[in-house]
Amino acid sequence: MSATPEVGPFTPALDQAAAIVRREVTPSELASEYLQRIDRFNEVLNSYCLTTPELTKQGTDETTIGPLAGVSVSIKDLVPMAGYPFTRGSRAFRDDVADTDAFAVARLKEAGCLILGKTTTAELGGRPVTDHGLHGAARNPWNIEHTTGGSSGGAAGAVAAGLCALSHGSDGGGSVRIPAACCGVVGLKPSRGRISQGPTSGAGWGGLLTDGVLARTVADAAAGLDAMSGHLAGDPYWAASAPQPFLEAARRAPGRLRIAFTSDAEVAVDPEIASHVRDVAVLCEQMGHHVEERGPRTQALRELQIIVFSAAMAAQPVADRSLLDPANAIAAEFGDGLSASEYVRAMDGLHAESRKVIAFWDDYDVLITPTFPQTAPRIGDMGADPATAGREHLDWLSFTYPANSTGQPAISLPLAIHSNGLPIGIQLVGPPQGEAVILALSTQLESAQPWLLRPPKGWE
Repeated sequence: MSATPEVGPFTPALDQAAAIVRREVTPSELASEYLQRIDRFNEVLNSYCLTTPELTKQGTDETTIGPLAGVSVSIKDLVPMAGYPFTRGSRAFRDDVADTDAFAVARLKEAGCLILGKTTTAELGGRPVTDHGLHGAARNPWNIEHTTGGSSGGAAGAVAAGLCALSHGSDGGGSVRIPAACCGVVGLKPSRGRISQGPTSGAGWGGLLTDGVLARTVADAAAGLDAMSGHLAGDPYWAASAPQPFLEAARRAPGRLRIAFTSDAEVAVDPEIASHVRDVAVLCEQMGHHVEERGPRTQALRELQIIVFSAAMAAQPVADRSLLDPANAIAAEFGDGLSASEYVRAMDGLHAESRKVIAFWDDYDVLITPTFPQTAPRIGDMGADPATAGREHLDWLSFTYPANSTGQPAISLPLAIHSNGLPIGIQLVGPPQGEAVILALSTQLESAQPWLLRPPKGWE
């Protein structure tokens, strides 16, 4: 049998898994439909840089039990997958082949997920748009002239266009939440230390970087986080074990929360986006939450994060930097000029300033902000000049990068559509290790403003 009209490529991942258990459809049938869709649409969208149909034959053992068993997923080409190319979206690594699985990949396999392939990424995760790099531009299913965001751009585009049920991504400054917002899907960045960066990586950009999930629904994102969460011995950061699965937390009523909201930033925010943030705040108040217009001061984190990111770029084992995206080469050159003591001072400063920011959550449970100040730009427009690209990128990340500095969980929800026809992402930032709080509120908002009723057109 083939996928039924009731169970298809846009069906939420958990619903697909439930249909598999009921024997209404098989994992291989769903995987085959996704691979056919990739063959049909990927030439335009460029969501995938590699497909792995042979891996869809694995993970289908009927003894595998779990919420996502049999579900088809994609992996961002910024983490290794044993036996497959590991290009990091860079010409400098175009011939590399991984000899081990990243922790998140191994966990998804253990959960019984079928891996469709690797998704297109911005080179080394260095840009918040997937417009440059080895595999070219990933195109936004809402308007193919516009970027998917980045660096998990292919991952977000794949979920939005029905080319997988769930996507793995990674986020060092907004690289899960920004593309999720651009493509009208859910993007969850978990707490620092929630998902091991091992076995080949340690702290990941000094602790700024974490794996994450892109999905159609909040529950799917929670289940993806459950599947990937865990530690390896020797990990530099460990998030405390959650008292219950995140999927259960997502399905639990949040109670009355203390919510703050703001659209203030050092950059101009599109008035429509700011208006939708206020609309969500009003909705939260109508649902019984205590809501105030306030926000933490995060500007001191910006320059410190530039130092940490630049040092991480400089540490990449690239013999010939002429092969790099010029913006990344500039960052690496700046990183070369940093002394060890400057890096240590920056890390100490980042942690000290993060403590000040996190103190805001002594009085609030959730902060609501825009995910980005402007909707997805046209491909090639953002960061076109490598000399100014870094600052331009950080402006666009004004609302997302602070949570990477502090290590807090954050999620982007597709709660609105701009008058230009592109999605608007609304971000919820939770307290330290507070994924359960933002997931519960996200589900409440999802129920009040269901976004599954408005997928991008033309990819049926």
